[in-house]
Amino acid sequence: MPIIDKSKDLDALFREQVRVTPDAIALEDRTSSYTYAALDAKVGTLAARFRTRNVGPCSSSGKRADSLVGVLLSKSADYVITCLAAHRAGGAFLVLELAYPPSLLAEVIQDAKPAVVVTSPSHSHLMKDIHDVPIITLGERQTDELQPATTNDGVATAVVGACASSAQYIAACEDENNLSKLAFVSYSSGTTGKPKGIANPHQAAVYSYDARFSISDVKPGDRVACNVYFIWEILRPLLRGATVFAVPDDSSYDPIALVDLLSERNVTETLMTPTLLAAVLARHAKLGSKLPKLRTLWLNGEVVTTDLARRALKALPNVRVLNCYSASETHEIACGDINEMLQRLDPDAAYCPVGPPVDATHTYVLDEEGKCVEPGTSGELFVGGDFLARGYLNRPETTANAFLEDRFDPGEGNRMYRTGDLARIIPETGLLEITGRVGGMIKIRGYTIIPGKVENAIVDSLRVSNCAILANGDGLERQLVAYVVREDAKCGDETRQDFNIDENGHSPVARHALGQHLAHYMLPTLWIELDHLPTNQVSGKVDLKNLPAPATAIAAANAARQRGKADAVVNSRSIAKMWAVSLNITPEAILEAGPNVSFFDLGGHSLSLASLATRISKSMGGFAVPLAKLAGAPTLEGHVQAVLDARDGHIAAVQADLPAILAEDSHLADGLAPSSARCSMCRIEDADTILLTGVTGFLGGNLLHDILKNTSARVICPIRFDTPYRTDRSAAMARLRSNLLDMGLWHESVLDRVDVVPSNLSRHRLGLLPEVYDELASTVQVVVHCAAQVNLVYPYAALRDPNVKGTLEIIRFACQSNATLQYVSTNGVLPPSQVGWPEDAMTSIEDVPKLLLDGYCQTKWVAEHLVLQAGRRGLPAHIYRVGTLSGHSQTGSANTYDLLTALIVESLHLGAAPELEGWHAEMTPVDFVSKAIIALSNHEEPGRSIYHVGDPHPIDCRLLFDRFEALGYPTERMSWDAWVALWHEKRGNAKGGNHGFTVDILRTGMPSKDTLFEITALRDDATRVALGDLRRPAVDVDLLRTYSRHWYARGWLHRQPLRAPTKADNVNGVKANGVKANGVKENGVKANGVKANGVKANGVKASGVKANGINGTFDAALIESNHDMAAQRSKDTRILELEQEVQRLKKELQDIKASR
Repeated sequence: MPIIDKSKDLDALFREQVRVTPDAIALEDRTSSYTYAALDAKVGTLAARFRTRNVGPCSSSGKRADSLVGVLLSKSADYVITCLAAHRAGGAFLVLELAYPPSLLAEVIQDAKPAVVVTSPSHSHLMKDIHDVPIITLGERQTDELQPATTNDGVATAVVGACASSAQYIAACEDENNLSKLAFVSYSSGTTGKPKGIANPHQAAVYSYDARFSISDVKPGDRVACNVYFIWEILRPLLRGATVFAVPDDSSYDPIALVDLLSERNVTETLMTPTLLAAVLARHAKLGSKLPKLRTLWLNGEVVTTDLARRALKALPNVRVLNCYSASETHEIACGDINEMLQRLDPDAAYCPVGPPVDATHTYVLDEEGKCVEPGTSGELFVGGDFLARGYLNRPETTANAFLEDRFDPGEGNRMYRTGDLARIIPETGLLEITGRVGGMIKIRGYTIIPGKVENAIVDSLRVSNCAILANGDGLERQLVAYVVREDAKCGDETRQDFNIDENGHSPVARHALGQHLAHYMLPTLWIELDHLPTNQVSGKVDLKNLPAPATAIAAANAARQRGKADAVVNSRSIAKMWAVSLNITPEAILEAGPNVSFFDLGGHSLSLASLATRISKSMGGFAVPLAKLAGAPTLEGHVQAVLDARDGHIAAVQADLPAILAEDSHLADGLAPSSARCSMCRIEDADTILLTGVTGFLGGNLLHDILKNTSARVICPIRFDTPYRTDRSAAMARLRSNLLDMGLWHESVLDRVDVVPSNLSRHRLGLLPEVYDELASTVQVVVHCAAQVNLVYPYAALRDPNVKGTLEIIRFACQSNATLQYVSTNGVLPPSQVGWPEDAMTSIEDVPKLLLDGYCQTKWVAEHLVLQAGRRGLPAHIYRVGTLSGHSQTGSANTYDLLTALIVESLHLGAAPELEGWHAEMTPVDFVSKAIIALSNHEEPGRSIYHVGDPHPIDCRLLFDRFEALGYPTERMSWDAWVALWHEKRGNAKGGNHGFTVDILRTGMPSKDTLFEITALRDDATRVALGDLRRPAVDVDLLRTYSRHWYARGWLHRQPLRAPTKADNVNGVKANGVKANGVKENGVKANGVKANGVKANGVKASGVKANGINGTFDAALIESNHDMAAQRSKDTRILELEQEVQRLKKELQDIKASR
C-alpha cells in the first residue's frame, strides 16, 4: 500500500505536508532554521523570481518545458530552498558541482542550457567566464528578495518584504499529476569525453521515496542529516514532516566534525558511504554512545564488507543499519537490513549482499544472450519499472544504448536500464549480490568513472599517442593509474602539454593539464610510461590483464629511507610520510615539490584527507586533528601547524582524565578466573603446545628461536592483522619469515613446528573464529605473551587497545585453557632510578600519572596489574620485567629502531661523542633475555611471580665510548649541545644505509639531554639465584666488537672494528691491526698511546701496545692476567684499578717519548 500519494509531483506532496505540519521544523543548516510554513513562503518567493527568468511552463513567450535552474551552491539550506523553488516554478534543478574545473562547468552549462544559475557570493567567481546564462546570487540585496523573520529561538516563522504576498499566492502549476515532467538533472562521466546529464522525472523520485518509506519511514520529530548523496536525500524527509539538516561541506568527510555535528543536532537518520563509516568507526569505536538519538543509518555507494558490517552493528547496537544499492539512472535497486542479512550469510563471506530487490518483478540478471540466468548464476544486471530516469539529456543514442525495451514486461514505453554491474540472486535467501562490473567501468569513492573519458582527455591534452586507464588498490587507497605511450617527438603538437614522470610514477604537470578538462576524482594518481600497450593477439584490442602492476612497493620502501634537512623540516618530513601513504607517492617526491605544495594538487581528495586525518591522529598519539583545519591549509606547513595546535590542546585534557581511566582499566573483571579451581604451573620445557605472541618483534623472534631449539613443543604464533582472515596465513608466515631472516634466525625447519594464526589480540576471542579459538584453548598449555606496541611518544589512549585490551584477552584465553601465562613486562613500569629497583617494587596507581609519563609505560603498568590479579585468582603466571634490550651477544643482530644504537652509531660516524657525567646506558643482550625467560619459566618459587631481567649496573657512557675507541673508533668528547649541532651539520642531511635507520631515528626525534639520564635499573638479587649458572654477558670490548661488526655488515658503519689481537700479532711491537708502539699512524687509525689521554681503561688489552726494551716488557698477556684477576671483584673496583693502571701506562709512554 502506498505511503505517499504517488499520483502527485514532488511540489504537490511538499505543499500537502506544509498544510499538515506548518509549525514543525522543516529545514536547518549550521546557521538557519525554518518551519514548514516559513520554508514554503521562502520557496514561493524564490520561485516567483525564477518565473521572471523564464523558468516554468507558463509565459508570454510560449511553452517552456523542462526549464532548468542551475544550482551552484555549497550544501546548505539555500541549496534545498533553490531545488524546491525550481519545482514550485514548474521547472527542474540542475546539479552543478563546485568541484568542476572551469572548462567542465562551462561544458555542462552549455549542454544543459539552464534558464538561470543560482549561486552565492563565495562561489560567484566560478561563473566569471560564463556569460550566456542569467545568474542569481543569493545574499545580494534584491528588491524582491524574501527575508525570513525569526523568533527568539532563531527559527524562521514568517515572511516580510515587498513580495511576500506574491510569494504566498504564486500560481501552482496545473500539471501536478504529470509525473513524467523533469525533476532534476545530474551529470556523470561519459565514454567519449563529453559529460552526460542524467534526466530524472518526478515519477522516479516519488516512487523511490515511497519505496524507501516502506523500508524505513520518517515522521515529524525525526531529524535527517543529508550529507554524502545530498540531492538524493534532501527532499524525501520533507514529504513526511521530518526535519532536514544540511551537513556543510567542511564536515561531510571529517569523521570527528561530522559525528560532533550529528550529536549536537540530535540526528535520528543519516546516510554514509562505507568508506566514510570506516573512517568514523576508526575514531569512535563506541559510536552509539556519541549518537544516542540515531535510529537509522543507510549505507550506499560502495560494497560493504562483512567486517565493517559487524563493527558497525557492535558500535551502533540500537541503530538499524541498511545497505542500499542504487544508480543515478534508476534510484533504488535493492535494500536490506544488514543485521538480518548477516544472520543468513555464510560466516566466511567477505562482502554483504545489497538486499532483496526493491522491485523484484523488474530486476533481471541476464546472460550474454539476454536471457535470465538461474538463481546463483552471475550475469549482467538490468532494472525496469517505475524508478527509471528519462534518459541522458540531449543524448538520444546514448539513451537508446542504456535504456532498452523491456521485453520481459512488454507494455507501451516500458524500458529497462543496463546497470553495467554483474550480479546474482543468492538462491537460499533471494538477496541480490553485486559481483563486479561489465566493460571495465571503474568505481572509486562512490564515483563511476568510464576509462574511455579519461583516456580521451589524456590523448587530447597531453603529448600521448596511446593510453589505458586502470584502477589500483582498495577502499581509500583505490586510485587511477594511467599507462601512457608518448607521442613521437617528430610529430609533436605544440597545443598539447609535454610532461615528465618522476621515478615514483608521479606527474603534477600531467595532472594539472588534465584538471582543466576533468573533475578531480577522474585524474590519475600514478603514471606509467610504456613503449607500447600490450594487445590481444586475436582481437587486436589492448590487453589490460597484461599491463604491468604499478610499483607501489617501491614507494613503501622509499618511505622508510628519507632524507632530512634539520629540525625545522623534521615535522614536515613526518607529515610527508603520512601524505605518501594517502597519495601513493614517496615522501621525497612530496618534499621536493616544496613546503607549499597542496595535498589536493598531488592527487588528494576529500576521502583521502579524512583517511590522512585518522592516520595523523594514530601516528601522533591519538589526539584529534580537525579535518577542517587540514583542508583549510592543505600544505605541509599548514598541516604541521594544525597538528601542533591540536596536540597542545590535547595533552592537558588527557592527563586530567587519566587517573580515573587507569583505575577502571586496571581492575580485572569479576568472575574472570581459570575454569579449573587451581591450575598447576606448566614449564615451557614440558609443554606440548605453546602460544607465543610478538614473534614479528625483536625479543619475540629470539624467544621463538630458543623455544624451538630447547623444546620439542609445537608453537602457535598469532600474527596481527587489523581484520584477520584465515586466508591471511601465507602473508602471516611471510612476515614471520622476514623477521627471522633479518635477525639471522630463519631455518626451513621452522615450518615443521610453527603454526601461524592471523589474529588481532585486542579483539574478542583474539579476532579468531569461535571454533578456531576453542580448538586452541583446548590444546595450549603455556602462553608466552611478548606482544606489545612500543612507542614512547603515544599517550595512553593510543596504546590502550594493543597493550591493555590485548593482555586482557590473553588472560581470558589462558583462563579458558587453564594454561600457564608467561608475561613479558618492562622496566618502564617503575620510575627512572640508576640505583635500581628490587623485584618486589611497585608503582602506586596515584603515582602513575606523575612518574610514568608516557603511554607505553602506563599501559604496561595496567597490563602487569591485570596479570597479578589473575595470578591471585589461581592462574599460574610469571612476570618478567625486561631492561633495555641490546643486540644478540653472538651475532650482533640488533633492533633496527633502537635509540641508543642510533646515538652510538652516529657518534662513531662523526668521530665525536657526547660527554655527560651521569649518563649511563643499560645494554642487556636479547639472547640472554630470551634464555633467561625460558629458564625462569621452568622455575617455580612460592610467593614469587616477578623477575627482573636486565643489567642492575648500567655502563657509564664515557667508558662505553672509551671501549669503542679501543676498537678503532676514536671520538672527540664534547657537550651535548655541541654534539647535536655537529650532528645536524654533518649528518642531518645524510641518507641512511641500505638497511640503516640511525639517521632517520635521530632526524625524527632527537632526544633531549634530560631524557638521556632517565634510565630505570633493575636489581636482580632473587632472579640471579633462580637463573643458576646462566650469566648475563658483560658489556666489554668483545661484546662491543660483535655489535660493531654487525653494524658494519648492515651498512650502518663506514668501517669494521679492529679485530681481536692474537699472539701472532705481537711481533716486534707492530700490531696486525695497524697500531705501532711508537705512535705511527697507520691505515687511518691512531696508535693508542700517542696522546697522553689516548690510552683508556679497556684499550690496553685490545691494542696490545708493547714497549720493547724500555722499562721492561709489557704486553697484552699481562693485562689479560690482571683483568682476569680483577673480574673476581666488584665492577666498581675493577674500573678503579684499571683507571689506575691507565695512569701508570700513560707515565711509561711519556717516558718512552722523552727518551727519544
